[in-house]
This record gives sequence, C-alpha cells and structure tokens, in this order.
Amino acid sequence: MRKDIIYYLWLQCVFGVNNIAFKNGMSFFNTAEIFYNASEYDYKICDCFTPNIIKKLMNKDLSKARKILNDCEKLGYDIITYDDELFSDKLRAISAPPVLLYVKGKMPKLDGKLSVAMVGSRNATSQGLNAANDFAFSFAESGATVVSGGAFGVDTASHRAVLNAYGTTISVLGCGIDVGYPMENIPMYEKIAENGAVVSEFPPGYPPIAKNFPLRNRIICGLSDCTLIVQAGEKSGALITANDAIKEGRKLFSIPGSIFFRENKGSNELLRLGYSAAIEPNDILNWYDTKKNNLNYFAKIDYNEKVEKIRKPIFVEDSVDSTSDFAIEESKPEEKPIKKIPTDVSEASKKVFMVLSDEPVTTDYISAKTGMPIHELLSALTELEIFGYIESVVGGKYIAKG
Repeated sequence: MRKDIIYYLWLQCVFGVNNIAFKNGMSFFNTAEIFYNASEYDYKICDCFTPNIIKKLMNKDLSKARKILNDCEKLGYDIITYDDELFSDKLRAISAPPVLLYVKGKMPKLDGKLSVAMVGSRNATSQGLNAANDFAFSFAESGATVVSGGAFGVDTASHRAVLNAYGTTISVLGCGIDVGYPMENIPMYEKIAENGAVVSEFPPGYPPIAKNFPLRNRIICGLSDCTLIVQAGEKSGALITANDAIKEGRKLFSIPGSIFFRENKGSNELLRLGYSAAIEPNDILNWYDTKKNNLNYFAKIDYNEKVEKIRKPIFVEDSVDSTSDFAIEESKPEEKPIKKIPTDVSEASKKVFMVLSDEPVTTDYISAKTGMPIHELLSALTELEIFGYIESVVGGKYIAKG
C-alpha cells in the first residue's frame, strides 16, 4: 500500500464521516502528509475548522491508524483514498466526500462511463422487485455500473440482477465490510467482490448502527451519474438518497407505480414534483448518451465555487463520534421541542423536529411551518424516524417521541 495511506487513516480518525471540513482542508493543504505535518497556526489560518477539530488535528498519534491498516492487510481489503484515481471525480465532487473507502474486491474505474444508483424500499412489492431486476440487468448488459446499498428489497434485487448479467456492481455498506450486514447477504457480497466491489467508509469491525445508513446514502449517490428510485413509500429511506441526489445536482429518475399501492407513494410524489420518469432502461441510457457527448459531464459543475460556498458559513461535525451545538434563539410555545434537539441529524431534520410536539400533525402542517418542499420534508421525516426521534401515528400524522 502507498506510504501516505497512514495519514489518510489518521485524517479519518480526526474527521469521522460526513464532514465537509475535510474537503475544505484538502483544498488548502493538498496532500494528507502536509495535512498531518501542519502546525496549529496552519490549521487556524485555514479558517475551516472548529476548535474541537483543531484539537484533534494536533494529536499526531498514529497508533489507531496503524491498527486499522493492519486489520485491512489481514482481511485483504484495499484502501482507496480521496486523491486516488479509483476514488473517482464523481465522488470527490460531493459536498462531504469520505476521506477514504475500504474496498473488498476490485473497485471499477467509474469516470468516463455510466454508473447508476438504484435504491428503493426494503419491503418492495413484486412489481418493484421485477422493475429493479429488469433495469439493473439492462444497465449491466450495456456496460454500466450499478451502485446500491445491499439492503433487502430493491437493493438486493438490483445487485443480483447485475450478477446474473455478469456485470459490475458496487455495494456501499453502512458498517464495516467484515461485519457484512445483513448477514443473509454475505454470500451475495462475496459474488459482488469477484467482478465489482463491496465498499464502506467505516473501518473493519464497525457495527451496523442505524444512523450510519442515511450517511452512507450520499456515497451511493456520489459514485453515480444519476439516481433511480425504483419504488419508495412515503417514508422510505430511499427518499434520503433522492434528496442527496437533488442536493448534489445529480440527475434523479423515478419509476412510476400504481397509485393504488402505498409502496409507490414516495416515488410517485417525486414525479409529481417534476423529476424525470424512467419507463424503461433506455430513458436513462439515452440521457447519459447526450451527456457523454460533452466529454466530461461533471466538469461543467464549478466545484471550486461549490467549495467556497461551504468553506466558512457552517462548521459541520456530523461525524459518528462528534457532537455539534445547536441553539434556538426563540420559538413559539406550541413549537417547543419536548426534548433536547438531536445533534446527529441534518439541519433540515432539526428544523422539522422543532415543529413537532406530542400533538399529532400532518405533513401539510409541517410543510407550512417549515416552508420546506415535500421531497425534502419526507427525507427529513424518514431520517428522524430511523433515528427514533419521531413516530408516525394514525392518519399519516407525526409526533415527537418523549
């Protein structure tokens, strides 16, 4: 392995996951080794780190990084870092890219070829599973890479269809690769690694904690040119990935479903909001062909401008082992939270949480109070429910959990 990998592992220990400060820091220091050898003064003039992050950066102990590296070598895992060619420009372009990826198998080269994120409900209907199978098989036959999350339902159907077509697929896990969650899919992961890759930003041994899964969705989106929502109910976690795609400026497709099945409510809502329908695989293949004629589709995005926008305003510390302060200056009595504001969810989810109490309210009420569009609201509600901060009650209403 490369000499500088130890410094990237150290950086991951410092920044955790989903932390935009890492990308800002790399634009300032350029290499992980320079990042490591910098002084406290250097970190301060960079002007993109909180005091807590600077304190962590000043701890130059590499023992934890060496242990992770040793574990990876024993398990036969590769480590692809932020500056590696296989990391791909697509993934580097997102607001909060991972410091590195742990890889089992062979990471395909994604730049210059189509990669499609396919996500959807864990409890998909037979129609949803058939759609996942048909689309994924066609993408694999066309030479595209299918990226998904290895969960039951749509994810598994998509991965298996690619394997049946002898294609390439990437499974992005929300835990350490060796943990292999869900366990029932471990044989599938072994097959995926033969011609594709099982990847994670979490080191070996890291457990499948619920809050990790929404965080890994940004990587599924980031590795892909576009995201396809195969089937999603109103509260499906797939809508979090849809929101990531929207936030990162990636093309979003949704497969239409029967209006008589609640399992299609979320994916149909995306269509109602104006996002693109995918009736057949060629809808996506033809879309990519028009982009491919521009040689470098993603080069059209001004990433430097994007970095400048996120450099100063907010210091995000959404890493697994960090907390961030969040204070409310004023709030109306009926909108006071019934417990401490969660620190491990997105800003949008915090905004939604502030509106909820022990009185059931509808999504229309929440949307009116927050001013949030429905797709963003549904994503926030899904995240809050996954983390256990709210629950849905009779009538499609929501309450904060005490």
